[in-house]
Amino acid sequence: MNIGINASALSAQKGGASFYILNIVKALAQTDTGDKYFIFTTKAAKDQFSDLPPNFTIVPCAPLKTIFRLFWEQSFLPLIICGKFKIQVLFSPNYTAPLIHFGFFSVVTIHDLSFFPLSEYYPRSRRFFKQIIHLSVKFSDRVIAVSEFTKNDILKYIGKRYENKIRVIYEAADVKFLNKPAIEQIADTKKRYKISKEYILFIGFSEPRKNLERLLSAYSMIKDKIDHDLVIVGGHGWWYEQTYLKVNDLGIAERVIFTGYADDSELPSFYSGAAIFAFPSLYEGFGIAALESVFSDTPVLAANNTALPEILGNAAEYVNPYDTEEIASAMLRLLKSKETLSLLRENCAEVKAKYSWRKAAQETLGLFKEFL
Repeated sequence: MNIGINASALSAQKGGASFYILNIVKALAQTDTGDKYFIFTTKAAKDQFSDLPPNFTIVPCAPLKTIFRLFWEQSFLPLIICGKFKIQVLFSPNYTAPLIHFGFFSVVTIHDLSFFPLSEYYPRSRRFFKQIIHLSVKFSDRVIAVSEFTKNDILKYIGKRYENKIRVIYEAADVKFLNKPAIEQIADTKKRYKISKEYILFIGFSEPRKNLERLLSAYSMIKDKIDHDLVIVGGHGWWYEQTYLKVNDLGIAERVIFTGYADDSELPSFYSGAAIFAFPSLYEGFGIAALESVFSDTPVLAANNTALPEILGNAAEYVNPYDTEEIASAMLRLLKSKETLSLLRENCAEVKAKYSWRKAAQETLGLFKEFL
């Protein structure tokens, strides 16, 4: 088969979807030597794909700006590029897929549907993705949902009539998180970001859905009872200024460290050096960051809603993400209980065993083969 992968959404500052694109391509390269793959990407992102085997070809042909990319996905990609490379299956791993696809089958991955229940948490410029996701599900031949929760949300918000085309294929965390960094490496990372104490960790873009304002409020309630700082790692999302204003309003600026976006290579040190990973997100379709913490054997405090209980199982302590006092009391209880932290670390092993990118790639390839 000739399989095309639309990797045009891969960004320099990577979030969950970008990690998915990179890891699924790498795992397919390790799994499938018999089919030909064409990776359609931007010129800026082409170098992020390295050491791929000869049956993988990088084609830097996509526009960089989102608005032009969306137009390209609906025109040049299906009408010209897929024909040029004789594509039989086009895999769109980031929500959007061509609405017209003559001569090839279309597979799209839906990571979450937070745009639907939480539209007020997104700027108007992004809310039109609701319509795009709806049409992508409608016109694709197969839909990959990254969790049972996401599948159920597709059925809820888009339509039960699409159930037969949906397949649940779990994501995973990169294997690099399974190898604990050396003590010196963790110390170097802490020194680089001026982290001098034990710390509570959050990793993710600063945007309203991640619930950072309640996390900050919860931290301010317990900061005088603990020696831990709060370390927030990640780039700026929309309305990120609210997060900085909240820190100042709470008077906790000296205890909160914003690192900004950190390189992928530094993430294992952040996770392994943390006392706990706090992730009270309002909505997650999977929650790769939380699973990365589990792979690093760092206990997780997670929201008790959406996909997180399904993915993390017994490797996390759960809280109502809308209840600031509950978040605060759970953080304090975890930090004061070595026994609970030890139990959560033990439970990480059974959760880690459920997820691998190789398994995801095998199941994804099996989905492509359904069209033969």
